Amino acid sequence: MKTRNLAYLLILFFVGFIACDKEESKVDIDDPDPDGITTITDQTTELSGPMRGTLKAGRTYTVIGDLIIPENEEIVAEAGVQIIFQVPADGIGYEITNNGSFISLGTQQNPNLLSVPENMRTDANIFAGLWGGIQCSDKAKAVVLKWTRMEYTGGEGGPGTPRAGRIRYGIWTLSDQTEVVIEDSWFYGSKDDFFRPVGGKLHIVRNTFELMGEDGGDIINVKGGTVGNIAYNVVIGAATNAFKPSDDGESTIQSNIGIFNNTIINSGHRRAGLNRGSNINFENGARGFAYNNILVNNKNGIRVLHDADIANISYDYNLYYAHNQQFLGQIPPEDSASEIRPNDIVGSNPGDNNPMFVNYDVTQFTLEQYLAGENQPIVMNRMTNGASTYNLRLAQGSPAIGAGTTSITQVPITWVHLTGNRGPSAVSPSTDLGAYPTNGTGNKHN
Repeated sequence: MKTRNLAYLLILFFVGFIACDKEESKVDIDDPDPDGITTITDQTTELSGPMRGTLKAGRTYTVIGDLIIPENEEIVAEAGVQIIFQVPADGIGYEITNNGSFISLGTQQNPNLLSVPENMRTDANIFAGLWGGIQCSDKAKAVVLKWTRMEYTGGEGGPGTPRAGRIRYGIWTLSDQTEVVIEDSWFYGSKDDFFRPVGGKLHIVRNTFELMGEDGGDIINVKGGTVGNIAYNVVIGAATNAFKPSDDGESTIQSNIGIFNNTIINSGHRRAGLNRGSNINFENGARGFAYNNILVNNKNGIRVLHDADIANISYDYNLYYAHNQQFLGQIPPEDSASEIRPNDIVGSNPGDNNPMFVNYDVTQFTLEQYLAGENQPIVMNRMTNGASTYNLRLAQGSPAIGAGTTSITQVPITWVHLTGNRGPSAVSPSTDLGAYPTNGTGNKHN
């Protein structure tokens, strides 16, 4: 009898031990956040803190705190995703802090949106910096924005974020190994620089940039260790420069930026000082090139400063238009080493060489409106004017048609992280100047 009781107790102990072991194993296996990172699921609607995973096509997500992508993790937004950033009471907008990869894969039929609540998308908030953009650490691998609209960025960074207590850029990178592909996207309203790459590999193609910088700041303010190509973009209303390659910093990689077939309008005027602000500005040891661009009513012509790597900078085949003598007199800028090149199109008188856009009157604004700084009419610096949307394609007879060159060697890039649908699309220069060549291979907007 004692033997049977002992055997029974042993069986109960063994069964209980197995049950407890299974229960403990179940907790370990089913815990969704064993490393403190929340994995996005079909039930996810709010984004905050360390996260990874896929934002599902066509869905809307609300950011309720700084969204953090941990090192070696990624967040992928499928087509038609809207990411809406709540604006907290303290006014320090939330940001995407990227230590890994942020991938937005909108399409022409279903673009993505990164914005604030609809009732806050007003003219009064264009330079308010309502959310903090995409702030990358030196661990970040990639940022991809395809067919994505991003707007109302900037503002002061909050405690513990990469730019705590300082104005944030729309996008900021800090490593010469971070890869950035931005294609076919729209960017509207930024407090300061929209993109400041302090190192990185860039492919910035067929985008539209409007109203960047309140009273200063560049659209793409390149620092040391940055290489890449910028082509077929529309820029209207940059506060200072549209594109400013510089080699500032300590990287062993020299900044080298190729700039071709862009259309740049009304830029440089919100930055005080006669010689501050330009459409394309090479300085401080940077190298690169600028070809086939249309430059209309900007504060200055292409600006190559004496401290740039002048021996390795080339530029030509650009069309300049200015409808007043002040702008014409700064082609080239008086404080630069720039020259008019043999194949540039530059008039002797204001109003010469109208590029003949399909729907944009290059004479519609007065000198006083340009010189109004941050009080410029908003319609000067965006692609819509009332019910009309500007069309910067070239009308028949434009002097920009056939005036360019295809003999351009683009800045070579070895892509490690971004391949397939995340990688850059092939792009080639056109003999038609500007972002909209007549063969339809350039910018797809409007």
